[in-house]
Amino acid sequence: MRLAAPIAIVLLAAAVMAGCGGSSEQGSSSGGSTAAPPTKSTGPAGASAQSCPIEANGTEALRATGVSCGKAQRLVAAWNRSESCAPPAGASRSSCDVDGYRCLSAATDRGLAVSCSQSGRSIAFVVRR
Repeated sequence: MRLAAPIAIVLLAAAVMAGCGGSSEQGSSSGGSTAAPPTKSTGPAGASAQSCPIEANGTEALRATGVSCGKAQRLVAAWNRSESCAPPAGASRSSCDVDGYRCLSAATDRGLAVSCSQSGRSIAFVVRR
């Protein structure tokens, strides 16, 4: 009976190893690949990313994921009103909290790229400076 457990473990390990594959004979001899072509990433199931219109002065490229355009537009307005959100003079990055969202901004050629998020939701936009 003492021999049954080690034999079962060896058989289980052999079955796992056989299922893993790894043979070098799977590709063609000309170096071509037999793998399936890559597929386009569509994001997590249930995510609803959308472009939203924006009429805030100097703000463009508003994108909202998991939140309505109206909420995204209100967050942009609140971000613009907050004095603590824009980077201080000479800084290229900043962070702040607005309406329960954590917002990060970074200076780019187009202005400030801003990304605000909370669990399951995100809002991104660009503020020209």
